[in-house]
Amino acid sequence: MSGNRVVLDSNIIIYLTKKQVEGTFLLNYDEVYVSIVAYMEVLGFNFTDPQEQQGTEEFLRQVEIIHTDFLIADFVIAYRKIRKVKLPDAITLATARRLNADLITVNEQDFRGLDPLVSVVVPPLID
Repeated sequence: MSGNRVVLDSNIIIYLTKKQVEGTFLLNYDEVYVSIVAYMEVLGFNFTDPQEQQGTEEFLRQVEIIHTDFLIADFVIAYRKIRKVKLPDAITLATARRLNADLITVNEQDFRGLDPLVSVVVPPLID
């Protein structure tokens, strides 16, 4: 853990709201962030269950949304020169780097080898 901050990948937000991952790992952090891109990815999903959509919106109101700045953009450019990483993933990783935060995801392989200064954490899934 790189401190008391964490950035959530879009997939972990979905897993949390669907109760497919235990949310107690969030208790290890004082500050929880979501990049604006992950926010758009999650809320851009076509929810079939209005309660699931409402729960997701309520969850996102409890975290701080981070907008992209030029430092985040510079990190994204560097990551994409290392490997053709998807832009939303690069922005999420760069947001964690910018904030000196851990990154929580269920797809560790998307971030492997891109930034040794960001701790990528995969919480246990609920069966």
